[in-house]
Amino acid sequence: MKILQLCKKFPFPLKDGESIAVNAIAQGLTDQGVKMDLLAMNTTRHFTTVDSEVIRSLPHETIKWVPVNTDLKVIGAIKSLLEGSSYHLKRFQDEEFGQAVKNMIKQAAEPYDFILLESLYLLPYLQDIREVTDAKIILRSHNLEWEIWSRLAENHRNPLWKWYLRKLSRKLRDYEVSTINEVDYLLPISPVDRDQYEEMGYKRVLYTLPLGIDLDRYPVTSSSSTSYFDIGFIGSLDWRPNLEGLHWFIKEVWPDVRERFSGKFRLHIAGRNTPSGIKELKSEDILIHGEVEDAVKYMQQYDFFIVPLFSGSGMRVKILEAMAMGKIVISSDVGIEGIPASEDKEYIRANTRAEYLTAFDKIFSGGYPNRILGRNARSFVEDNYEIGLISSRLFHFLQSIMDESFYEV
Repeated sequence: MKILQLCKKFPFPLKDGESIAVNAIAQGLTDQGVKMDLLAMNTTRHFTTVDSEVIRSLPHETIKWVPVNTDLKVIGAIKSLLEGSSYHLKRFQDEEFGQAVKNMIKQAAEPYDFILLESLYLLPYLQDIREVTDAKIILRSHNLEWEIWSRLAENHRNPLWKWYLRKLSRKLRDYEVSTINEVDYLLPISPVDRDQYEEMGYKRVLYTLPLGIDLDRYPVTSSSSTSYFDIGFIGSLDWRPNLEGLHWFIKEVWPDVRERFSGKFRLHIAGRNTPSGIKELKSEDILIHGEVEDAVKYMQQYDFFIVPLFSGSGMRVKILEAMAMGKIVISSDVGIEGIPASEDKEYIRANTRAEYLTAFDKIFSGGYPNRILGRNARSFVEDNYEIGLISSRLFHFLQSIMDESFYEV
């Protein structure tokens, strides 16, 4: 079996959820004997210097990339708004990348059985792919992009921004509805997303592919003991849902935590592209770490992690990473969405200021069986998201497609 994996960003280093998901399934399928090749955009926003060390770190046999400028441009956004198109999609449409897709398929030593599109933003290249191959095309959906913008619109107070975000969401949804049935197979990341795609009218084969976790990367270790209850937050702070949720938590919850517990709690914030507004909040009980070199080492230091998300879609990789290390996750419903963990058994649920304060009360007073919660979280990931299990199931699904195609011929 041979697969070409197409990505809208170069999937390295393994610091964000998308890169982790892309590499996990590539490694998992390679372990099953699949030959994996990679062609990725190397965008201005997430540019990676690809050297021999990076190439050795990836499981793919052939690795190619194309520089693509995805910078936001005001004129481009206004033009798309006036013509009724999606500027988000246009930013990822690049003639050179389209040609690279065709060249890589045509020049492959042996034909590809599957072309795996890692995101909605690769759908504009369907025609380029169809021109040069009969390989089955699979769309792996990491989230419902339109749903992220829809939820951001609902949470925004500014009426102009609310209108604009709603328009963005509708354009993305309209495009996805009109295009998804052109792929042969659709791989949503969770049953929640699967149901959404069925409602959107997808009529071909759906296969739910959750994130696979390489448990060897996430050892269960005890955090260093201090006189504080250390609460961690980690997430890309150039992703609007993360920033929105963190701002809410610091403004609505943290002042009461300070007052109620007399400085016994500290909040640790890590994330790529931390904005100045967050950096300025640095204090004795809010520690700003910025972009950390090793997310796993950072997360190992703290027993508790907050995920105050109110927008977003798909599955939060950082939640599964924290749970894999036996950490206690305090998450909103949107944060835990797509992950069928049990409240007060494998994670702590908190959506409102009052619910977060109740959770902190229990943490402070010992009302939670912390060690048991941590062990339950690790076991939950072992049972549901271990990469060998996930990739083996996917391999057999793909093999059944190949067998069926053979008998049809």
